[in-house]
Amino acid sequence: MLGSMTSPALPYRGEQDAPAPRRRVIRAGQGEVLGPPAGVRDRYLVDASDAGGGAAVVEHLLAPRSMAGPLHRHTREDEFSYVLQGRVHIQAGDDLVIAEPGELVFKPRHEWHTFWNADDEPARLLEIIVPGGLEAAFRVMATDPDVDIVALAAAYGADIDLRGTEEIVERYGLTFG
Repeated sequence: MLGSMTSPALPYRGEQDAPAPRRRVIRAGQGEVLGPPAGVRDRYLVDASDAGGGAAVVEHLLAPRSMAGPLHRHTREDEFSYVLQGRVHIQAGDDLVIAEPGELVFKPRHEWHTFWNADDEPARLLEIIVPGGLEAAFRVMATDPDVDIVALAAAYGADIDLRGTEEIVERYGLTFG
């Protein structure tokens, strides 16, 4: 996953390309879910195309001892992580935050971050991405096991820290599924 040369999908960007927002009601159990059951599955609730490009909302379903994604920073999006279930470890800059249900962590653009479930019970969090578009990269990662994660991140204006990711995975005994 981390080293192949598959070309990344082109990111959705720019208000000039944004369709008009449309109302959506996503009921419990609805929404596309992608990803390995032993890792992190993503439930897509609102895509950038639904919200006129302004935002995206994804529910991350974290299996025990799983890491959501590599340590990274992006230049275009801010992310808001609201914990729904379990405890989620969030590396945000130099700080490690352990967030519990009802707690929100804001991760501004340009800040190195990642998150994981270090516990033996599942965890869930709601991720709000502003502006939207980055959720398309999550879909690529979930459906293409040969994707070059560094090239994919670059296509979305992001950087990946593979060494920092490996250190976290080893320290907490994590998997990507």
